[in-house]
Amino acid sequence: MSHEADQAESSLRELDGLTGRTRLASRSMATGFPLVGWGTAWILGLGALDLLDGLMRIVVAALAWMVGMLLSWLPLRTVIRTGLERRMRWAWLVVLAASPFLVAAAEPTSFTHGVLLLAALWGLAMCLYGIATDDRMLAVAAGFGIVMAAVVADADSPNRLLWFGLSAGLPLLALGILRVLRGVSRV
Repeated sequence: MSHEADQAESSLRELDGLTGRTRLASRSMATGFPLVGWGTAWILGLGALDLLDGLMRIVVAALAWMVGMLLSWLPLRTVIRTGLERRMRWAWLVVLAASPFLVAAAEPTSFTHGVLLLAALWGLAMCLYGIATDDRMLAVAAGFGIVMAAVVADADSPNRLLWFGLSAGLPLLALGILRVLRGVSRV
């Protein structure tokens, strides 16, 4: 009887270890590329909105947004499937589609404040995703972005979108790169 109990306990420990490794690999592959995309998009896109004018401003911001979208939605993360991917894509689509309506309802005082509100809303969605999936690093990085949106909005300095893009985008980019490298090394 003792042998069976020891064997059952050993099997449970192995399952716990497998669960942890699976969660880590899933996070690496499910959030790594999107975080690289959105970190890049926030840095380049918001920087373009602040520093460029005319057509070049629109082109760079649109390309940055497309990088974020492509790295989020392309099937680059096929290693582990949880069954929630389709619902999560719909949830993110709802966040993206609802955001302009929320900004319109808030009536920000300037274009800069409208963009910061959008960024804070998307940061809130990322933070809630991190909380729901017990991904503390993502929740912290996204939460930092929310705080930075408020700090930068209140600051009386030029290039607020650039500073927000750097301060909120760099943690996302760094976490994404770390996860992509970690995920690639384990696959």
